[in-house]
Amino acid sequence: MMHEDFIRIGAQASLRLIMPRPAILVISSDLSGKVNGMTAAWTTPLSHNPPLVGVSISPKRYTYQLIKESHDFTLNVLSVNYVRQVNFLGTVSGRNRDKIRESGLTLSGSRIVRAPHVLEALAVLECIVENEVKAGDHNLFIARVVDAYVKNNTFEETYKPNKAKILMHLGGSCYVTLADELIEL
Repeated sequence: MMHEDFIRIGAQASLRLIMPRPAILVISSDLSGKVNGMTAAWTTPLSHNPPLVGVSISPKRYTYQLIKESHDFTLNVLSVNYVRQVNFLGTVSGRNRDKIRESGLTLSGSRIVRAPHVLEALAVLECIVENEVKAGDHNLFIARVVDAYVKNNTFEETYKPNKAKILMHLGGSCYVTLADELIEL
């Protein structure tokens, strides 16, 4: 019997209960160099050694197609200052337009992978796909982080919450950011 303090929301809405999560910009490119980016909140660390991350993307997405072709991508963590750009990149398809250019974000070459990153990012993880797992209506790309970098003065073992206002996705077009206060135990 469910306690009266709780209300049932159902399984379809349940994934929103484990939000917010960082609204991460996934940048990919095809073998000819055409670049696309999409916003993904369904990203997760998977392993320390080797450093693996997972990103869940629907096979219907153009980004999925580019990652399948190139086998690499970058994960770009942006601050709350870029909420409009991140939302735009998460709601418009780049299949027939250059939505990164339209967003006003600046692309820069990455150190190891083919896919570029955005200069406005707080942090960048360069990733090479190692595996893909079907997961319902999405597929989970399991990727090795081959390089990572962060903006100066925003990270020291963890993000500095008073410096790195990471954009977090609640669902739909709702976003929040980190509090200024670090709670350390």
